[in-house]
Amino acid sequence: MRTLAIRRPHSRLRFALLCIATMTATHSGLAAQPDKSAEIDALFAPAAHGDSPGASVIVIRDGEALHQAGYGLANLEHDVPNTPHTKFRLGSVTKSFTSTAILMLHEQGLLDIEDPVGKHLPDFPGADDTTLRHLLTHTSGLSESAEEGLLFEPGERISYSNFGYNLLGDVVAAVSGQSYEAYIQERIFQPLGMLSSGYDHHAPILRHRASGYAASADGFVNADYTDMSGPHAAGALYSTVEDMYRWDQALYTDRLVQAATLDMATTPVKLGHGREGGYGMGWMLNDYRGLREVGHGGDVTGFNSYVARFPDQRFSVVVLSNVGMRPPAALPTAGDLAHRIARMYLGDQMGPEEEFVEATVPVEILDAYVGVYELSAPEVVLSVAGSTLTVSRDGERLFSETNLGKALLRASSATEFHQEGMPLTLTFVRTDAGQATGILISAGGLREFSARRAE
Repeated sequence: MRTLAIRRPHSRLRFALLCIATMTATHSGLAAQPDKSAEIDALFAPAAHGDSPGASVIVIRDGEALHQAGYGLANLEHDVPNTPHTKFRLGSVTKSFTSTAILMLHEQGLLDIEDPVGKHLPDFPGADDTTLRHLLTHTSGLSESAEEGLLFEPGERISYSNFGYNLLGDVVAAVSGQSYEAYIQERIFQPLGMLSSGYDHHAPILRHRASGYAASADGFVNADYTDMSGPHAAGALYSTVEDMYRWDQALYTDRLVQAATLDMATTPVKLGHGREGGYGMGWMLNDYRGLREVGHGGDVTGFNSYVARFPDQRFSVVVLSNVGMRPPAALPTAGDLAHRIARMYLGDQMGPEEEFVEATVPVEILDAYVGVYELSAPEVVLSVAGSTLTVSRDGERLFSETNLGKALLRASSATEFHQEGMPLTLTFVRTDAGQATGILISAGGLREFSARRAE
């Protein structure tokens, strides 16, 4: 593994540390691999000044850590740098570990992913209609609380649900006889040597813990406090890029689950009417410029993270950042950074960026879509976007409008439109006479919700 480098604001001490790290890395036997360190350093330039949080990154190819470094500060008040052993909250990257725990219990015969949730959590209302597979793939129809009820029939659509993954954490505890935290620690972290990873608790002193920050008009501010018992099995774990190397490499072996089980977990979920979602079981799935990507992003107050794995190339990038995704900061998001780094190494194997070809739709069809639609979506969506979506026409183009603002809709067919500026696809549902009765809205293949035309 490459010796750590510290990328920080310059001072005599900082410069000396950087020189020592660079000299050590130069003699670490990595000359056969392409050295992209200078290019990667340039990506993190926004964190290269004395009052900015930043990130830690590791690049892995064929089991070798080609580059690992910390950028910016783990703590602004005490001028502590980020390094490869800085501990960051993972946010939803936790879901990959939770899924693995369930699949380990499945292989041991202690549960079956086709089991109804009620078999293991009998007090959960309506759990007989929802299986563990539904929870794993976000197709349960559950929103973010039991009180909201089902948004759709299980298996019909996909709706990313933290609540569903928290239930999976409860299932791990019910089946294993130990807490979710203890199971992850004893069955995954300790066997893999991930000794700097764990379930985050606010009270205990945690050495090398990064502080979380948010951007503001006046610079960076301390992120709001979040009790991690809320994110739980959906987002409460922390780790380092050094430990995430161990996790990444274990996934190429049978140490946690067999290859056939991991293949099942990294196969896109099948939805109603032959559609395919952008999720497997604990993994976000993507065709990134022609290459199969298996990864996951995370976003929790003051932190954002991304694991980009390209298993066919045995290549991975992990970026852990102590800057929240919202509001946006000068430093790009962890996902953006991870993909930029991937392009540096795999660009010659990638296809060109797919160019969107806009379809021409007759005005009379566009007019049939104009109107007000009532959204049927999780409360987390309605609280931001509002309860209605208005479709209007200006010339030969359609526009959608919610509380988030007005956006252009670009047609890919007579019924399917892509919203500019956001990864939203709107598919209009029409009667035989051509009148629109509703819209199916897909958010990046991870969340689907419907909108019914208002009377």
